[in-house]
Amino acid sequence: MDSIEQMRMFAAVAATMSFSRAADRLGTSAQNVSKNIRALEDELGVLLLHRTTRVVTLTESGRAYLPRCNRLVEDFDEIRAAMRDEGGTPSGNLVVTAPLTFGEVHLLGAVEKFLAANPQVTLDLRLTDQHLSLIDEGIDLSIRIGQLQDSTLISRKLGETRLIACATPAYLDAHGTPAHPTDLTAHRCIFDTNRRASAQWSFRDGAEALSVPVNHRVRVNGASAVRQLILSGEGIGIVPSYIVDGNIRAGDLVPVLERYEGDRLPISILYLANRHLSRKVRAFIDIAEAEIRACPDWNAV
Repeated sequence: MDSIEQMRMFAAVAATMSFSRAADRLGTSAQNVSKNIRALEDELGVLLLHRTTRVVTLTESGRAYLPRCNRLVEDFDEIRAAMRDEGGTPSGNLVVTAPLTFGEVHLLGAVEKFLAANPQVTLDLRLTDQHLSLIDEGIDLSIRIGQLQDSTLISRKLGETRLIACATPAYLDAHGTPAHPTDLTAHRCIFDTNRRASAQWSFRDGAEALSVPVNHRVRVNGASAVRQLILSGEGIGIVPSYIVDGNIRAGDLVPVLERYEGDRLPISILYLANRHLSRKVRAFIDIAEAEIRACPDWNAV
């Protein structure tokens, strides 16, 4: 086997710290992975991995070799992808991840257009509110909502949504409408535990930032579930505008505390830095960007 594939196996074991998990990722056997890494070690004249019956760890030489190994494998893959793309049509498998509700409501239209325009591409769409690792999970593109933390990824801002506090007309008739964020302490509130510091709700009064502790009626890990509980009259919740714009326009939900602006969250598409963008990746980005930018003006609700 050539050295590039042996290096790919070593990188996979280093990422998973397991021969069997690396083998599953590469579609081969653990015995084949072990045999080829030993051949790589023999060629280099150093031990890259410590092996026991329970644990696999990097040696000092392995830790020094790993970043160079990753760069060589990535450069090889980039060159190969670029050559295959020359004059060709998009093909192969594309892996995309996006937040669950956003993907179901606002991304499937882009997916349908992409598949229709690129019949030789297969798509693995993973809708989850967890932030999956692009490297560890083999993901080509990730759509994320909120401030970005990972500086190793390239991002393109596609749009923006804001957080809206809202309730049903019936709930507000029965319990009153809060006039100031501090009034929320007297209300039943529904928390989305996917949001950081969900026990503190943030608002702005002009240039002044307000952070208000509120009492929770229900805690749930999903904006779609929060919306459903609000619609059921369980209390006041804060949700992204893209989820409730239709309910507000229909009168099923009423925004509260509109004078106090909620957080604005960027909608971004991310991919790995220093990675060749194949035709299929570029095609999906272009279609997704056009589709998302054509969505209703969520900031107007």
